[in-house]
Amino acid sequence: MANQSLEVLKLSVLFDNHFFNGVPTQVHFIQNSSLVGTWIDDQGAANLSIGLDRIQFMSSDQLAFLIAHEYGHLVLKHPEKTLEIQQQYGIASSFDEFMLSFDAKRDYSKLMREMELQADLFGAQLVLGLGHDPVSGASFLLAETKSIQHPEGTLRVAKIKAGEQSLVAEDFSGTFNHLALQLSDAEVLAALVPSYAQPMGSVDSAVKAAVESWPVSGADGGYAGDTLYGFEVSVLLTIAVLACAIPKWWRRTSVG
Repeated sequence: MANQSLEVLKLSVLFDNHFFNGVPTQVHFIQNSSLVGTWIDDQGAANLSIGLDRIQFMSSDQLAFLIAHEYGHLVLKHPEKTLEIQQQYGIASSFDEFMLSFDAKRDYSKLMREMELQADLFGAQLVLGLGHDPVSGASFLLAETKSIQHPEGTLRVAKIKAGEQSLVAEDFSGTFNHLALQLSDAEVLAALVPSYAQPMGSVDSAVKAAVESWPVSGADGGYAGDTLYGFEVSVLLTIAVLACAIPKWWRRTSVG
């Protein structure tokens, strides 16, 4: 897992320097999750969330494609476009998507899926420039089912394969020549990140990462579930006491 996390940070530094003049994307590693996504926060900073369960068994090709795909969303300004589309259709939650009329859902889904296909092809160009195989990299998509926002995985891989010959590899040669310090910082940062930590940044802010997790019950610091567990025990004890007391009270009342 440490190797995959380190690779994510290296790719993040590379893409930030290549596309955003070194302005860091906030990378969030999330334990016990397979969700991956990008968004722009209230301060205008780009964010990338990586569920550790999603990447733990990924090959180098697959990991490169996953991060390249997510950066495709950022470079193509899909978070902003998604917000515009959702405002247009009055979408504030997945329930709102479900409640769309047939025609509205079809049009909304078409717009959302198109952005996924655009990010796929953009990501394929990036991994090709990194010396990876885009079709092999996208192979994890084969297990993905169709949703209102995502095309079926087999279709996505087929489109990448069909357009593979016409892909123009992104040229990272100039970027690679100026990344020794930043990549070294990423390695140091990844080595320092424990399984449970507060958000932290690198020395020169080339990379910022956060590890978000719930420590297991009984670990130092505890978690919200500890309070709930204590409350549940108290309720059970109260019920037990009442169960013993009520029959005695009822007999006394009946006799009187």
